[in-house]
Amino acid sequence: FTFIIGFFIVKSFGFSLLASGYIAMALTFSSTIIIMKLLSDKRDLETLYGKISIGILLLQDLIDILLLVIITSFSSNMGSSIITIKTIILGIASFVGLILISKYLLPHLATFFARSQEYLFLFSIAWGFGLAVLFDYLNFSLEIGALVAGVTLSMSPYHHEISSKMRPLRDFFIILFFVLLGSKLGFENINSLIIPSIILSLFVFIIKPLTILSFMGLYGHKKRNGFFTGIALSQVSEFSFILVALGVKLGHITND
Repeated sequence: FTFIIGFFIVKSFGFSLLASGYIAMALTFSSTIIIMKLLSDKRDLETLYGKISIGILLLQDLIDILLLVIITSFSSNMGSSIITIKTIILGIASFVGLILISKYLLPHLATFFARSQEYLFLFSIAWGFGLAVLFDYLNFSLEIGALVAGVTLSMSPYHHEISSKMRPLRDFFIILFFVLLGSKLGFENINSLIIPSIILSLFVFIIKPLTILSFMGLYGHKKRNGFFTGIALSQVSEFSFILVALGVKLGHITND
């Protein structure tokens, strides 16, 4: 519903169907890494609204992976539809295979490396970079591999130790990510984009949390939990930027 509402708002500004789909999908996703940090700092990870927020975010991450696989498979260097279908199947098969590896093999590897906290830290970094390179080699993006690596590591019995060890590195790279993003912002056509930007920002801050609040009410949750969940999810994911950047790179949408 958030996507549908956002799509019609964006379309009303005169954007194409494809551009409206990209923007609406980007606005629908919320940032897992930011919300996890906020919930952790507030010690709300074990609260009901915290668990619901994390559940929604995990579902969004899975959709992120599927979308990135599909969009990457439609790049210009993959001519025929048969190759595109094979690429999608390969991506899904790779993800399923890694889920099985993370369930049956990764716990044994993690147990071996967990004998030393330093080894566990190095193993986690190597796993992340290794899967990113693997997915890039399979003609997917580095981002898909990194996201899958995070999902699989979260299934490890030592995910709490890994998370605590990776936190300083994570926070450092979050800063770099947003600084790099800000440095690439262009303001050439800002006058024509300022009104859509303000309205779409209000959409994220108001309509998006109200949609979540309404649906949680339908499922019998108290207004308090619905309100806090809606507020937690009322921002945009870093993967939204990656999704849109990929669309620009493939020529699906313009820089504007």
